[in-house]
Amino acid sequence: MPSEAETPPLTRAVFLDDDPDILAAAELVLTRHGFTLRSAQSPDEARALLEAETPDVLLLDLNYRRGDTSGEAGLAFLQEQLNKTPHLPVVVVTGHSGMSIAIQAMRLGAQDFVVKPWNNERLVAALRAAIETPPRVPADLPPQDLNLERSERELIKAALSRHQFNISHAAKDLGLTRAALYRRMEKHGL
Repeated sequence: MPSEAETPPLTRAVFLDDDPDILAAAELVLTRHGFTLRSAQSPDEARALLEAETPDVLLLDLNYRRGDTSGEAGLAFLQEQLNKTPHLPVVVVTGHSGMSIAIQAMRLGAQDFVVKPWNNERLVAALRAAIETPPRVPADLPPQDLNLERSERELIKAALSRHQFNISHAAKDLGLTRAALYRRMEKHGL
């Protein structure tokens, strides 16, 4: 039996999401994989947690009011946090906002995104990758390419590459059906 000195420290995560069921599900998954999870249901709660301690990773939903799907509140919170702690790894967890908002979050400095309902292995892998890969600190320059079509094409190519061109896994990663992924691949000439 390993001594306390040999036990690896738990990975600390903070998750901001207004849905207590989502937070409870994340806690179940993450505690099984060596994380301690601190939950916040509002940006103010999250600010207090982040001021009290620096986690290893921040999970961030982008909408905090029922019926809001714009992602504006989450993007503002993300920008605020990255201005304070630019090297904090952030993984966006999105459901209603969709890929275009996730792309905006990544342009602001989030390292990855996971679509609700998430695949447990994908969630854990995204968090570990975000922690292990140093965050890129975005330049103060405006993004060069704001074209949604090209961004979608690049996201599809990245998912296909990440899953060794396994269409089923790439589709699941992107939150699409296989048929929808095939249509989008055809649309983009992939």
